[in-house]
Amino acid sequence: MSRPPSCPRMMCARVLLLLSVTGLVLACETGPSSGDYEQAVMQDRVQRDMQMREKESVLPPGRREAFRGLNFYEVDPAYRYTVPLRRFETPDTVMIPESTGDLRPQQRVGEVTVPLPEGPEELVVFRGEGDTPRGRLWIPFADSTNRHATYKGGRYVDLTSTDSDSVVVDFNRAYNPTCAYNPDFACPLPPPENRIAVPVAAGEKRPTFGG
Repeated sequence: MSRPPSCPRMMCARVLLLLSVTGLVLACETGPSSGDYEQAVMQDRVQRDMQMREKESVLPPGRREAFRGLNFYEVDPAYRYTVPLRRFETPDTVMIPESTGDLRPQQRVGEVTVPLPEGPEELVVFRGEGDTPRGRLWIPFADSTNRHATYKGGRYVDLTSTDSDSVVVDFNRAYNPTCAYNPDFACPLPPPENRIAVPVAAGEKRPTFGG
């Protein structure tokens, strides 16, 4: 039985290159699409709105009856960033003012630079004093939308770790502090270093209450 002829070395290299490129294309096509991302954000928003309407929500009874639902900016993937987390060699604990006038300890973990459409902004990343070393990382921030479009006291965004050096900062998932719905709660206020001069037109807006 005759053996099939072997392909020339150059031809084999081209075949392997073509298979490699095809594999990459298929991998990109089967990855998460922007539509999947937007749908996931919208589902989270619906769930948060439903939780606000429950009897056990943070809304006091009087405000719950007047609650007309959560408001959000349109989902914009341009406000989702995967950026390096520059951890401080020695994280320090600071006392952040709260909406009630009290102080709350928060650990300054590091910094991130987010490439907003108007230009990059450096923001400090915090971890709650009571959280574990692998617990929640978050950014309390204020921007120029506060008071007229978003809550006057600023908003929060929780970070998702991708590895030891990078985090996802997704402003489409930015949310109001609890005191935006119930002033009896004490909420940490964004520190001066996390005040952004430009508008962050993403995430949760001011809640709506009817008469």
